[in-house]
Amino acid sequence: MRGLIAIAPIALTIAVLIWLFGFLEALVSVPMRDLLGDYYFPGLGILCALVVIFFVGLIINNFVIQRIYSWGEHLLIKIPLVKTLYGAITDMMSFFNPKDKKEGRVVALEWQGSRMLGIVTRENFEGLPEEVGGSNDVAVYIPLSYQIGGFTIMMPKSMLKPVPISVEEGMRYVVTAGAPGKNAVPKNR
Repeated sequence: MRGLIAIAPIALTIAVLIWLFGFLEALVSVPMRDLLGDYYFPGLGILCALVVIFFVGLIINNFVIQRIYSWGEHLLIKIPLVKTLYGAITDMMSFFNPKDKKEGRVVALEWQGSRMLGIVTRENFEGLPEEVGGSNDVAVYIPLSYQIGGFTIMMPKSMLKPVPISVEEGMRYVVTAGAPGKNAVPKNR
């Protein structure tokens, strides 16, 4: 059992990385083989994908590129199924790189003598029906342990206590059901 506990995290991490690299390689290799012919070698697709991702990150700060990106994004959100999927993924990614530090922060919810970790997702309910949230409320996402999912609740700010950890650390804590380990949340920051 100890051997399994020691090997499983390494094996699963390697398996996910192999799958991810295989996916990137398969996605990029077809146009690269057409472009380079005999000069193509396995792994070049991954290398090209990483280079493209890096350069997209660099040029996305350009004003003209931001306008083009916004225009493309505007087109995407007009397509029904794509709008839902793209919006959900974009919103989820914003938790890990919040521009507004009030949103995307970890909080402890105190409820009936218990505490749960959650992530503040919305502080302003402007433009929404009054029943969704008031001026003293916030939307808090409660992730569930060991599965992809969770639920969102609207609660008074007074029931929340800020937790001085990053969203990544908070998610890691919740997803592992608070199990202690090498990657546990640091006690003092």
